[in-house]
Amino acid sequence: MLLPRWSLRRARLLLGGKLVLVLGLTVFVAMMWVLERLIGLDGPVALPRVLALAMALVPAALWLGFFYLQDRHEPEPKGFVAGVFVLGAAIAAPLADFAVFQVSPPLPLAQHGLSPFALDRLVFALLVVGLAQELCKYVVVRYTIYSSSEFDEPMDGVVYMMACGTGFAVWANYHRLHGQGHEVFLSIGAASAVVTTLAHASFAGALGYVLGRAKFTRRTPLVRTVLLFFGLLGAAVLNGTFAVVELYVSSSGLAQEPWKGVGFAAGFAMLVFAGLMLASRRLLADSPFRPREPQPGGSR
Repeated sequence: MLLPRWSLRRARLLLGGKLVLVLGLTVFVAMMWVLERLIGLDGPVALPRVLALAMALVPAALWLGFFYLQDRHEPEPKGFVAGVFVLGAAIAAPLADFAVFQVSPPLPLAQHGLSPFALDRLVFALLVVGLAQELCKYVVVRYTIYSSSEFDEPMDGVVYMMACGTGFAVWANYHRLHGQGHEVFLSIGAASAVVTTLAHASFAGALGYVLGRAKFTRRTPLVRTVLLFFGLLGAAVLNGTFAVVELYVSSSGLAQEPWKGVGFAAGFAMLVFAGLMLASRRLLADSPFRPREPQPGGSR
């Protein structure tokens, strides 16, 4: 049976909106590449604060719009989503940096000259950086919007956690692009910002999937706690694995071909994102706000 016309029209609009946002990300990277060629930049440059912030914000805004459209049955209030995005950048990210530094300052580890796959590196990436970052994203959502009446279906866990992860990526990208005199190619920096934003949003979204499921499950509180623990651990492993891959790329011969490094990171982030979208389809199918097909002979 065909869906109602308004439903088909809305589906087309949503699909068109997603395509426009993805095209915007492509145009953003292409513009940086063209700018390099127009002004003759053959090497890396030190980015001023304003440009570094803009390069962190543009892909975040486009990805946030894309993620927002995923909740197509009952979109969340834009103000709430934007608020969680801001909290991700202003609270979750700096809090995670502070926690990581208190546990183990990263600079001494970087000076040991260890292999990216050495045990010390793996423990630091998975159980320190990954766990701290995903825990801080979780705390922001759990103790703000989670208790709101707007958090009224499992899919909301994915939407709000991805919004938090997107904000988190703004902080991470800004400090990567501008911090400590780091010099970057404009096009490589833009592409890296796009990929890092997708990665942090996807890791948070994976935890959000579990968070949404746990809130609305009829199982005991103990089962919910176990679900959340493994959800957090899984997100931390994904986060840490991404960091290890990035470290391997930057410390190997691939550093001489940075586009290959961006490609590897993009492949990993897109794989996680694709898995999350497949899992989210079940949440959307079970949504209490999903339009139902009229039954034959039923009343209007």
